[in-house]
Amino acid sequence: MRLLGVDVGAQSIRVCVFDGHGNVLGSFQKPLEIDRPHRGWAEADPETWWQAFLEGVGHATEQAKIRPETIGAIGISNMCPSLVAMDGKGRALRPAILYQDQRSLEQVETVQRKSDPERIFELSGNRAAAGTYSVSSMRWIQDHEPAIFSKTVYFGHANTFLGSKLTGKVGLDHTNASFTGLFQTGNPGDLGGDEGGGDSGGGSGGWSGELISAWGIAGEKLPPLVRSWSRLGELTHQAAAAGGFRECTPVAIGAADSACSALGAGITEPQQGFNTAGSSDVLLFCIGQPNFDKRFMNRCHAVPGRWLAMGALLSAGAAFDWLRQKILSATNYDVLNEEAQQSGPGANHLIFLPYMQGERSPIWDPMARGVFFGLSLESTRGDLARAVMEGAAFALRQNLEIASVQLGYPVGEIRLGGGGAKSDLWCQIKADVLDRPLVRLDKEETAVLGAAMLAGIAAGLYRDHHEAVELAAAKPDRVFTPRPEQRSLYNGIYEIYCGLYPRLADPFYALGTQALARRCDPLSDGVKTG
Repeated sequence: MRLLGVDVGAQSIRVCVFDGHGNVLGSFQKPLEIDRPHRGWAEADPETWWQAFLEGVGHATEQAKIRPETIGAIGISNMCPSLVAMDGKGRALRPAILYQDQRSLEQVETVQRKSDPERIFELSGNRAAAGTYSVSSMRWIQDHEPAIFSKTVYFGHANTFLGSKLTGKVGLDHTNASFTGLFQTGNPGDLGGDEGGGDSGGGSGGWSGELISAWGIAGEKLPPLVRSWSRLGELTHQAAAAGGFRECTPVAIGAADSACSALGAGITEPQQGFNTAGSSDVLLFCIGQPNFDKRFMNRCHAVPGRWLAMGALLSAGAAFDWLRQKILSATNYDVLNEEAQQSGPGANHLIFLPYMQGERSPIWDPMARGVFFGLSLESTRGDLARAVMEGAAFALRQNLEIASVQLGYPVGEIRLGGGGAKSDLWCQIKADVLDRPLVRLDKEETAVLGAAMLAGIAAGLYRDHHEAVELAAAKPDRVFTPRPEQRSLYNGIYEIYCGLYPRLADPFYALGTQALARRCDPLSDGVKTG
């Protein structure tokens, strides 16, 4: 059986055809644009996802030398959150609001004043944070775009939208629901069967009536909950014709990209760690009990009876792309990697704070911003590039120390996936800074692979997740071992790195609130976007 996976990311969409052993037969990748019409906003047009998906199907199947009608099942992976307000026909009513979006700070402040933040964490498994959990964006639409809100039949994420396009049915899986802020992540209910939306909040899991009430959101606008490995439905006649598929091909709702990546990397058991590097950079740990810490982002896994505790950097990977495109005008990543290699450990006494759009784990500060500390007239392009790489590694180390020292998660080797893992230099930097062996896998894009594996379970190709991992998951390819001679140097730089943010937190806040005031002042000259 041939399986098709699609991964909708912030910077690109990827469509791949796999065989039952996880081998890539054909692939397609297309860049995506993030619209930033105002400071702190991050949006995308969902229709571009659909059109890129159809384009990708044609290219990937042609490369695989098969016809689309031979595809046995389709699975979806998506950046999360990626909030889509949909009408009754599955059409997007406005641009999707992405996880980098910070417009709903006021909505978060309001709910924190009116409700107990500890109770929110107890129920949802996560803190309230603008954009990071999609309920604040739902509430922003309700407050600022009431006409859109009234027309909204369902709020979903990117897999809700694509799933509806493919099957005509609406649903949201538990991994995505975990990042709405309205779902009981620690007690998600019976994952052995699908759940309808609108739980009363009585502790049975699923949607929480108490959280829905706290945020003032209409619970009927939340989609039914569907297991990641279940059939959302089958291809409609229209969708089959648009993509050249066989009508009635099964579609799995799939999961959020980090959960799909973990599955594709074979991360299904407690004590396993995984680093997936894309626009964001995430260090995640598989856990067998919902023992959550509010410094992390916590979600259900795409595997029953498992959760993922995530030290998630908001834009570390995007920062490298920003540097490449907007500052250095480098034509490709290889050139910049080579220059960073020439810079050497320590980046010529330059340190980078990777808070380009605020930051999530572990500081949780939407006002934080990126900083190059130690610039001099001797600083080179390579120094800037290497500092960005090292800054991401230092931020990951902060999260690793919380996990291993304070929470007691035993973490030995860490597996690597995502586009950022293609850089040998960046992988070695992370191994040196984290002081752990990092294992790069033989399949680069584990998110789209995980989506295809979920499709295979839904179609009956695999009995369960264990068989899917055994037959199709990525395998170790190369180990990056920490170099003892770099330990002392990086320990010293890391100590300086950790001292920077506490000294800058107040200036970050002052600068951020000034920017917000300018945006809200009708007499101001406005702010530049980009």
